[in-house]
Amino acid sequence: MADFPELATARLLLRAMTDADIPALVKYANNPKIAERVLNIPYPYREYDAIFRMSKVLQGFNRKTHFSFAMILEDTQELIGEIGLHPLPGGKQGQLAYWVAEPCWGKGLATEAVAAVLDFGLSTLSLELVFAECKRDNLGSIRVLEKNAMQAVGTGRSVEQYYRKKEQG
Repeated sequence: MADFPELATARLLLRAMTDADIPALVKYANNPKIAERVLNIPYPYREYDAIFRMSKVLQGFNRKTHFSFAMILEDTQELIGEIGLHPLPGGKQGQLAYWVAEPCWGKGLATEAVAAVLDFGLSTLSLELVFAECKRDNLGSIRVLEKNAMQAVGTGRSVEQYYRKKEQG
């Protein structure tokens, strides 16, 4: 896969991040509610954080170790979040992670994005299992994962773990 893939849903385009996305990335990621839920997003989140993030995303794609998509709202063409799939060494499993801008919470956009990336991982990348983790108090993310047929496998003190296997058939 030489070119970064683009995925489409009813309301989103999932594509590579570009320099034009930096203002929206800073605007929406610079939120303590996002930072407390996403491991690698600091608060405050500034322009240099966005530039560093974009550099890491590009490196990950070039190495085929990360596929981090900008979530672009079709109506406005604005970045409203990010969703990533990180294949693990061995190529059989991948970790899903995402965040969505607070003004877009509760609108089903994360559910759409997760469905598209799960299909990409299980079909295009031929992963056998995709897993995700979220904090136990993040009920919105738990609903997103459950709506996408991800099964709870266990809990830590503060983290829920979910997985979805490739359907056999």
